[in-house]
Amino acid sequence: MLANDSAATDPLEAAEASSITNDVSTPPVSRKDSTEDVDEGDNNADVDAAAASALEAEEREELLQFINELRDKIESKRQLRLQNSTFKLPGEEYFAKLDSNLKKNTAFVKKLKLFTATQLDVLMRELSALNLSKYISEICAALAEAKLKMTDVPAVVTLASRLHCTYADFDVQFLEAWQKALNIKATEKIGNPSKLRVDLRLFAELVSSGVIQMKPGLAQLGVVLVHLIAQDKDDHSNFSIILSFCRHCGEEYAGLVPQKMQQLATKYGVEVPKSDFLTADKQLNLRTMLKDYFKALCKHVLAEQGELMNMTKNIRRTMECKGEISTEKREKCELMQAGFDKLLASAQSLSELLGEPLPELAKESECCNPGTVIDNMLDSASFGVLDPWGDEETRSFYTDLPDLRQFLPNFSAPKVDLETLEEPSELTEEAIEANLDAEMDLDDPPSTTSDSALENPSEEQLTTSVTPAEDVKPQKMGNALMELGRQQQSQLNQNPTQTQNQMRQQFDVFLVNLFNCVNKELIDSAAIEFLLNFNTKHQRKKLTRTIFSVQRTRLDILPYLSRFVAIVHMCNTDVAADLAELLRKEFKWHIHKKNQLNIESKLKIVRFIGELVKFGLFKKFDALGCLKMLLRDFQHHQIEMACAFVEVSGVYLYNCRDARLLMNVFLDQMLRLKTATAMDSRHASQIESVYYLVKPPESSKREPAVRPPMHEYIRHLIFEELCKQNVERCIKMLRRIDWQDPETNCYAIKCLSKAYLLRFPLVRCLADLVSGLSSYQPRAVTIVIDNVFEDIRAGLEIHSPRMAQRRIAMAKYLGEMYNYKLVESTHILNTLYSIISLGVSMDQNVISPLDPPDSLFRLKLACMLLDTCGPYFTSQATRKKLDYFLVFFQHYYWFKKSHPVFSKAENTSDLFPILVDHTYRDCLASVRPKLKLYKSLDQAKAAIDQLQEKLYPQLKAANNAQDPSLATISELSELDEGVTDEDSGSSNDQRERQVAGQEQEQSNDWTENETEPPLPQPPPPEKSKEDLEFEHLYDKMTTDSYQERLKEPIKATAKDIPVPMMARLQKKSYEQITGAQASGTGNNNTSQISKAVANQDATPGSPGPDLPDGNVKSGGGAGGSVAAAGTAAVPFVLMVRGNKGGKQQFKSFVAPSDSHLAINLKRQEQKIREEKEKVKRLTLNITERIEEEDYQESLLPPQQRNFTQSYYQKPNKHKFKHQKGAPDADLIFH
Repeated sequence: MLANDSAATDPLEAAEASSITNDVSTPPVSRKDSTEDVDEGDNNADVDAAAASALEAEEREELLQFINELRDKIESKRQLRLQNSTFKLPGEEYFAKLDSNLKKNTAFVKKLKLFTATQLDVLMRELSALNLSKYISEICAALAEAKLKMTDVPAVVTLASRLHCTYADFDVQFLEAWQKALNIKATEKIGNPSKLRVDLRLFAELVSSGVIQMKPGLAQLGVVLVHLIAQDKDDHSNFSIILSFCRHCGEEYAGLVPQKMQQLATKYGVEVPKSDFLTADKQLNLRTMLKDYFKALCKHVLAEQGELMNMTKNIRRTMECKGEISTEKREKCELMQAGFDKLLASAQSLSELLGEPLPELAKESECCNPGTVIDNMLDSASFGVLDPWGDEETRSFYTDLPDLRQFLPNFSAPKVDLETLEEPSELTEEAIEANLDAEMDLDDPPSTTSDSALENPSEEQLTTSVTPAEDVKPQKMGNALMELGRQQQSQLNQNPTQTQNQMRQQFDVFLVNLFNCVNKELIDSAAIEFLLNFNTKHQRKKLTRTIFSVQRTRLDILPYLSRFVAIVHMCNTDVAADLAELLRKEFKWHIHKKNQLNIESKLKIVRFIGELVKFGLFKKFDALGCLKMLLRDFQHHQIEMACAFVEVSGVYLYNCRDARLLMNVFLDQMLRLKTATAMDSRHASQIESVYYLVKPPESSKREPAVRPPMHEYIRHLIFEELCKQNVERCIKMLRRIDWQDPETNCYAIKCLSKAYLLRFPLVRCLADLVSGLSSYQPRAVTIVIDNVFEDIRAGLEIHSPRMAQRRIAMAKYLGEMYNYKLVESTHILNTLYSIISLGVSMDQNVISPLDPPDSLFRLKLACMLLDTCGPYFTSQATRKKLDYFLVFFQHYYWFKKSHPVFSKAENTSDLFPILVDHTYRDCLASVRPKLKLYKSLDQAKAAIDQLQEKLYPQLKAANNAQDPSLATISELSELDEGVTDEDSGSSNDQRERQVAGQEQEQSNDWTENETEPPLPQPPPPEKSKEDLEFEHLYDKMTTDSYQERLKEPIKATAKDIPVPMMARLQKKSYEQITGAQASGTGNNNTSQISKAVANQDATPGSPGPDLPDGNVKSGGGAGGSVAAAGTAAVPFVLMVRGNKGGKQQFKSFVAPSDSHLAINLKRQEQKIREEKEKVKRLTLNITERIEEEDYQESLLPPQQRNFTQSYYQKPNKHKFKHQKGAPDADLIFH
């Protein structure tokens, strides 16, 4: 199949290219489908279906293309063989007409020796015009000896076919020429494998095309293949020749079809066409020989892999021992790895053609990873990605420098790269040692030898511009800078002497102000000013000396001075070079003197060197040489200098690929010297500090928890996305999860219960989120609230400082839940009492393990809960109960503060913490600003006694002998007080949630009008036929009854009967007056009865004047009024029908407060009050919701406001305008 590929393109390569193209084009289709689908489940199914269909279409297209190309090539070869076997040779008269010129024929033969595919048309025309009968042997030799390319093979076959059909003896002589060219000896190596690869394919194409006779041609081809395989059993140097033959001629001679195409043909039921050039038996012989060769190749691959593994192990061992690898070993390893990669790739290609599997190779961790082994060693030693900077801000400081070269009017020097300092070819310890030995003869300090050179006034001259300013490209920032440079240059030309004096004074001021540049912007501005105003040779030298002579205590300015030098270095390299040389000589002078003086100057020098190294202004080779020099005599000041150098530039050098190994060796040497040398503890701690700064200790890597995608999504919404601005979006997203799935439901509840995993300011947002979910998932929210209470309870039962932040967060969470109306005030008060009472011992001699005397955390916990929700106890009942708790809370505070642990005068370190005292006072000031605090423990105890005497008078005598500190008070019924804390009129925005179904949809919502049941509904039971008939008849009966009732007149139901005025104004008897005075209350008089009746008449649904027939009717709620708390009787008015004429009569009587009549009256009045409060609350909620929607609409852009009207808003109508211009009343009066 592949042998028929005589064209310039390879079908296998074309198929692979088509596959790659389709693979690249397939994913965008899937992404497009995924973006157009709305439902996520359907989206995934559509994406998978689209990907599968696209893959199938791609495979079918690739297979069809391969089969078409193969069929065309097989047919063209068959036609060519037929043409070369049935041709008719021309006669003598044909050759007599052709040109037999010697010169032209000789030139034609020479052209054949340099044959290329582009010359085919020219040669074919010349062949038709020339008589080459006497030059056939030369032509055959020229074609056999020509250095051809693979792309020239089809053209040569075409030319040879033409010659074969024209000249009779061409095939015989052509075969002889090829036998000479393909004469291969089994004992000799191939001299030119590239030519033999092309010649072998060309000879096979000539045989299959019929140019060379089949029998001798196959014999010669078989001899060549046998010799190639026989002499290639060990090193497989001829593998590329055999692989090329299999790729191009394997289908015709061995029946080879690529494994991928064969699998696709089998998959889709397509038959691959086969060539009829050779029989199956002959193809089988060659295929068997090739498979034997492939088996030997697999053994060779395994052997090469073993050798590479051994070399890798040796290199690892060498690096562990010496920390570096020699150049010879490095090159040898890289060469071996490159050869192995090439051999492995070729083996894979032959495996694909033969359909034979490769043997299982060793894993990459045991062998070699992609890339060189040296790179693998470096990567394995780097413990991850090499990052010299650590964070983006540091990287920006050292690498992002302003480049003003194109804006300077007098600059034309080439670009200077800070990273291209000439480093030695190898950063090895031997090279550093040799360099140090050669330079250790420096005796004098550089400050003495270089002063005259730096301050020589004879060198004060300006550097003139070589390139005019007009050649500089104008840009935004560059225009102003170039104009400034031109003005300065013109001023200098007008008055040189005066200008130079002014510049000298300005430069002195500039040098003084340079040391005040303590941030990035100031130092960059200073560098720009220097390059624009003072960029002369003398001033650069003076600048170098000034920077070098910076005060030894100004270590903070060294990074900025180094950045200044780096910016100047991009335009003038002499400043950085001179400064680096000065620092290097100064460093070596200090080391050579070996004195224990001037430690600050020494530290300044090494820190300056370290900063220049990070800017690329000081060679790493020289910097490591300085560190090596310090390690030679590692004591006293050398220890501090080495530690300072490693602290500044150690991390950078350790994370640079070329210096990492050597820096690692020096760090280990420092640690060994610390262990082996008796040194000061201060020095030992410094060494350990810088060592672990550069090489942090390896912590045990925790395997990240593998969670399902839905769990990860829930965690992402709650712990990452949740913030104040997108609470509503998170609520909508959480509503979309499958709450009916038990696993998802439990995990969502678990995450919602862990408020301590969020940042503290987001605890309120989490409570808001839970409040929003309460309308849709009340059962889940109830479990979350229970978990919060359980967590707080567990925190009180386990005294552990590690849980402190968790307990604070959960207390904050509980308080925010109260603010969002998720819990009642009773639960908050119970929790507060538990905080100050659970496990607390009020006996100072008994130490409680849950609340030790020195632990003040419960005070902080109670203050946190009070600060969060205490100000929202606004109703009368809750404020009263909170006031009771504050009495006990103050007692607990004074009990803690008066404990001997904090009150011992001799131990001032155990005094009560001032921060806790401030927290306590601030908390009470926020909850009760006007509360008078107790000043001692005795006052707190007295207050508790008074409170117990007021609330529990019957227990006073029983508790005299006991500690009355923390007796739990009973909770009064909130309904008895008339108003609940939940129904209070607080206008706090945090305590209001939008009603489900009325929330305003944002512009980025995915769906609209989404509803979901709070709880899963069970499937309805199946109804029988009888049930359906019954329901139909029942609905019909109900409808008929409803229609009949609509025709009847509507009469109001008389619930209460008003008392007539005569009964209200009747005179009281003497017994009634004396009874009222004795009881001390005025609730029994008729005026109060009248007031009660009036109040009842004002209520909705009060009875009308018509009364039903009956003898006796009780006034009930109409004539009676509930007395205040503590009264023993309730007055009533009894209405009876008289015997004469049926006239109504009214009689007053008093019923006991515990009678059924009075109790029923109380219940009825209570229900009426509750109904009123409910209506009031709903009305307020609707009003506040409307205000909230108006506020949300005001936040939208103006163009969207007209499209966000709520359902209750009426569309705006155009105001009617009178045709004759009637006046507008709104404009007149408003």
